[in-house]
Amino acid sequence: MNSFRFRTIDAIIILILGEIVGAAFFAIARVQGLDVVVAGLLQPQPEFEISPQTISTVRLAFIPLFFLGVPIAAFVSLLAAFFVGRRFPVIPQVSKFIAVGVSNTAIDWGILNLLLAPVAASLFGITSLAQLSQLHRAVFKGISFLFATLNSYIWNKTWTFKSKEKKLGKEAIQFYLFTAIGLLINVAAFSIFQGFASENKFWVGILAPGFATLLSAVWDFFSYKLIVFKPKQED
Repeated sequence: MNSFRFRTIDAIIILILGEIVGAAFFAIARVQGLDVVVAGLLQPQPEFEISPQTISTVRLAFIPLFFLGVPIAAFVSLLAAFFVGRRFPVIPQVSKFIAVGVSNTAIDWGILNLLLAPVAASLFGITSLAQLSQLHRAVFKGISFLFATLNSYIWNKTWTFKSKEKKLGKEAIQFYLFTAIGLLINVAAFSIFQGFASENKFWVGILAPGFATLLSAVWDFFSYKLIVFKPKQED
């Protein structure tokens, strides 16, 4: 039962992951203009233009929401999972995998949205989403996905599955081999889904990568669990 005890290291890691998720979601909210949307909902007279003061207030409110609220929610959720794990021992590990998966998704989507943002896109001479070619979109998605997989390897190896494999080269090669297949699944799915509404920022930045992430996550789970981080059989 000790292996399922909520430890200090679990608390530290889940708070770190919570901060990663909060920061990424904060970036996504800004790129997607969620602050303006919320400000519009709070506007007492919708027929008038949204005041800059209201937008600034919403942006300030986003800071504690994402940078404090998300980590606290992650901590409480994992703590609850460990409590339930007293009766169902598999729950803590599944919860860790989900926590890492959420952070992977946050990094993936966060970097993608930042690359799609006008400031970042302007580095490539692009001033609007409509000007982004299929190649640009695929490259941006590939970059964001690769950063997410690095995050995945670190936390799944050391925290979720607690791999004791000493041949890091072999394990890393396996991880990136199966992850490369996941990358192809992710990018291919994204390229297909985003084409359904290629000029809609919400679809391209949120929904399309969401479908892509879901498909690649299924592949990742089974390949990591059954092959890459599979516990060694004792002789």
